Amino acid sequence: MGRPKGGAGASSSSSKKPKPKQKQRGGVDFKKYKHKVGRKLPPPKNATNTEIKSKTIVLPEQSLATERAGVAVNKRGLTLRELLQQTVHYNANVRRAAMNGIKDIVVKHPTELKLHKVAMIEKLQERICDTDKVVRESLYNMLQSLIFPALKEDNAISTRSTLFLLMANILNGMTHLSIDIQLMAFRFLELVVLNFPSSFSSYAEQVFNNFVAVLSNDRINLHDRNKLNSVLSGLGHCLSLVSKATENDGTSDRQFFARHLQVHNHSARELWKYTAEEDNSGARSFAIPNLLVKLQSLVQILVNSVEVSASELCAKSAIDAQSSEALLSALHCLDIICRISIHEVMKPQFKFSISKTQFGPDWLKSSLLMHLKNLWGVKRLFYEKGDEKFFIFNLKIAEIFLCLREWIDNTMFPAEEFCHFVSSLFSKAKTLRNKDIMEMYLSPLITCIPGLVFNAPYESKGYLLEAFTDAFRGCKVDCKLILPYLDAVGEMLLPEKKSIWAAENDPGMLGYHDAWIHELPQILLQSVDKAPSVTKVVLELLLRIGQYFPTMDFENLRPFIKLFGVESSSGTVELGPFVNLPRDCQELAISCLYYFPKLLPDIIRPLASCCLSDALEPLILFRTVEILQSTYKAGNLQITEQLSFLALLMARFRVHPGHLITPGDPSKLSNWDTFKSLNRLILTSLSEMGDGSLVLELIWNNLSNVIAQKPSMHNINGLFRIIVTLDAGTSKLINEDVVKLIAGYLVDASLDLSKTIEVGFQPDKTRLFQYFIKPCTIMFDKNDKVLCSTLEMLKSFVTGDGNLFSSLSNLNTPGELSCRVCVVTTILIFLCNDQKLHRKLSFAKSVIKGILDYIRHQLDSSVPNVTYEEKQKLKFAFEQLKTKALQLNCWDRSELEGLSTTK
Repeated sequence: MGRPKGGAGASSSSSKKPKPKQKQRGGVDFKKYKHKVGRKLPPPKNATNTEIKSKTIVLPEQSLATERAGVAVNKRGLTLRELLQQTVHYNANVRRAAMNGIKDIVVKHPTELKLHKVAMIEKLQERICDTDKVVRESLYNMLQSLIFPALKEDNAISTRSTLFLLMANILNGMTHLSIDIQLMAFRFLELVVLNFPSSFSSYAEQVFNNFVAVLSNDRINLHDRNKLNSVLSGLGHCLSLVSKATENDGTSDRQFFARHLQVHNHSARELWKYTAEEDNSGARSFAIPNLLVKLQSLVQILVNSVEVSASELCAKSAIDAQSSEALLSALHCLDIICRISIHEVMKPQFKFSISKTQFGPDWLKSSLLMHLKNLWGVKRLFYEKGDEKFFIFNLKIAEIFLCLREWIDNTMFPAEEFCHFVSSLFSKAKTLRNKDIMEMYLSPLITCIPGLVFNAPYESKGYLLEAFTDAFRGCKVDCKLILPYLDAVGEMLLPEKKSIWAAENDPGMLGYHDAWIHELPQILLQSVDKAPSVTKVVLELLLRIGQYFPTMDFENLRPFIKLFGVESSSGTVELGPFVNLPRDCQELAISCLYYFPKLLPDIIRPLASCCLSDALEPLILFRTVEILQSTYKAGNLQITEQLSFLALLMARFRVHPGHLITPGDPSKLSNWDTFKSLNRLILTSLSEMGDGSLVLELIWNNLSNVIAQKPSMHNINGLFRIIVTLDAGTSKLINEDVVKLIAGYLVDASLDLSKTIEVGFQPDKTRLFQYFIKPCTIMFDKNDKVLCSTLEMLKSFVTGDGNLFSSLSNLNTPGELSCRVCVVTTILIFLCNDQKLHRKLSFAKSVIKGILDYIRHQLDSSVPNVTYEEKQKLKFAFEQLKTKALQLNCWDRSELEGLSTTK
């Protein structure tokens, strides 16, 4: 090494020497090349070929497909088990897809739901508190539409335990920090309560605590009051369960303890069966004393909520549907709480650990009514508004205070002001357009009117009754409010109700009574076509009015006659709707006749026309006759009117013989049996009226006029039976016109039978003919003069008397000689068969001999215009009549020796 150079030069050169460059971190800097745009680069020299070549491996079967064979899967190929596992995934989208997949499987494969519904609930109940709103809504819809309907069919113990687990998660959700989860939990509670009411009783106190907490939450009340709709709706259902349980808890405490003593005496299996039935009915007992304290807190919260909501709604220009629904739900809950409290106050305390004074009338006034006092001022805010919804709010408020009317005094709520308030509601209701809403909310107000009138001050009843009566008159028969109106009218009219004092002590009430009764027949007539369900209610009310007010003014009920028909000036009757009413309504209508005797003179003819209608059932026909007969026996119906009614039925009843000979044939209908039963009923009624001859004297003009009109054979037979029943030997029968009618009746009756002379080979027709001539044989037995006159008339008919031939028979009788002879011969043969008439016929042997002589003369070969066929018929008739005549034992041998068809 050399010695270093020194000096200034050396130092300067050394200072200008450049500093060495620092090495770059990360490796050597490669040389960069510039390439033209679009030129394809060649592969680097050290490039590795990454191309892979392979062959497909085909397996005979896949193990995964084997495991899924026959298993239900959704669109994505997932099973129910896999989807249930995905419902707890951290990703909300996965949970949503899993819920949709479960619904897809359940809808397409119902057996999956039937087999695994309990497992599904046990897994899905964790989603009640899910942070994702869509997942919670999916669970709600699935429970509502699919799982709960299937679960309600299963009463297993596992089902009950599953519901308990579900309720535990719901209660957990009610106390969640998230308001949305809290509100959704109350929706789940409402769903469970609606489907499984029994699951609520075990958690009632805790649930009501949660209701108090959520309704007191200022975060909800101040910022989004509309979210309370679901909470208030669920509260209403829970309160309804408590109310139902208190009402069904037995009318006395002894029944309550006997019921529970019976349960404790059961075995374990019987106890489970009893509990399951109790759960299905939803009527389980609650610890009411503990609940009353919590309900008292709810009353204060609900009243405050109503006050705030009312102020807000009145300040708005228009009412939104959600705010209106929330206010109505709050008022509904207050109404149920009041009813629960009143029921417990009125309930007799028997062996309860809680004293009567703790929750008695004083508690009701000091707690419940004090909170509701603020509600009284709210109705003034609504009264000034013209919107229909404000009117509905006032209806609900009125319903609450009507429930508490027995505990309200003038110091808290002036009774006169309250009566004015209710009257204004009735007046306002007539001007409203939405009738459906009125029908829904006005009904409770109408139901409470009788009690309000009973307790109202004397000076306040007038305008209250006036408003009620005016609204009752304006109510249409097809309106749903007509039934509550009728119930209220019945309660204020009938003596068995407590409001009867009003009619006895207040003459002014009688005017309203007459106005209500005057409306009933009009409602009845309109309801037949428009509202059939109202018809029975009105008839029952009219029947009870007639029973308890026998001395009432029947002019108000005169339109009731139109129910049976209207009689024109010409005497014809147009039938009313009575014949088309259901049977139970018809029975009620004819039962009313017994209590409306002053209307009967105008009802008799329309009623008879209804009874003669083919549309009326025989049972109602018989019932009508029985009721009128009972009315006559009671002295409320004149004998002449009753006789006229019975004679009219017998004379004009249209008999449809049908297949009389073979009545067992169902293919041909006949009302002949009905007529025979009616005949017996009428004859029984006539026999109960006293002396037969006097009754016949009263009814004779009607009978003779009807018989002279020549009705059908069946009707004449019935009229003759009336005569026979009353007085078969009456001298009124000895009259040429009457005898002519009897003879003509016999000719008509025998015409069908004698179309063939072979009488012995027609047993069915023979019995029918015997039925027809039975009343005539009785008359002949009692009055031999009538018999002789009738036989003389028949002889003249055989000989061909022109006048008799044209007027004697009611039927189109052929004019051939053989036909006339066969008809009369048939009559005489049947008369001779009656042993009782042998003596009477012996006195008329000259007439019989004259008929035989005439027949024998016609058989003479010298008589012109008698054909061979006619002679054969005449010969057969002659031999038959001669044989029967010889049985009378009144002939000498010489008298009949010359009577022969051959000389």
